[in-house]
Amino acid sequence: MIGRLFRLALLCLVLVMVVRWLLNRRQRATVHEFIHTLAIALLVSGVLFLGLALAGIRL
Repeated sequence: MIGRLFRLALLCLVLVMVVRWLLNRRQRATVHEFIHTLAIALLVSGVLFLGLALAGIRL
């Protein structure tokens, strides 16, 4: 389990470094905005599924 988490962290670090190296400031801002929007959407989805699970509705 620790090995998998380490590989995931390493992959994320490499992706961040590649994005910083290849993209200019404006493109990085666009990527940051996309990631921020995606994170909010995932949180909202999680809250909705938690609410459905607490209500007894299984999908």
